[in-house]
Amino acid sequence: MAPPDHNTDIVGKFIDVSLYRELAEKIPDRNLEIIELIPQKDKEQIANAYKPYLNGMELSPFAVTLGDNVLFTNSVGTVYYVDFDFGVFDMGSSLDEFVAELSGL
Repeated sequence: MAPPDHNTDIVGKFIDVSLYRELAEKIPDRNLEIIELIPQKDKEQIANAYKPYLNGMELSPFAVTLGDNVLFTNSVGTVYYVDFDFGVFDMGSSLDEFVAELSGL
């Protein structure tokens, strides 16, 4: 599945950190708010900026959370959360599952 586009309403939704064990063990936040979808024209620049942190993984950015951390997907649609302070986290779900798990709080 392709990452969300600007017609997908995930901005203002929250990631429940407790649903992602590894993430919950490493970061202090309980919820992460998605504040922006990344426009297609900016994706390559953002991907290049994050390349040193991705350990050789080919990931495509699609959204930004409060705190300027970025959500990525790989070629098969797995979602990753990248936090400069805490690292790269495989969210263990497809994009469809990830979007279904978001909450409006």
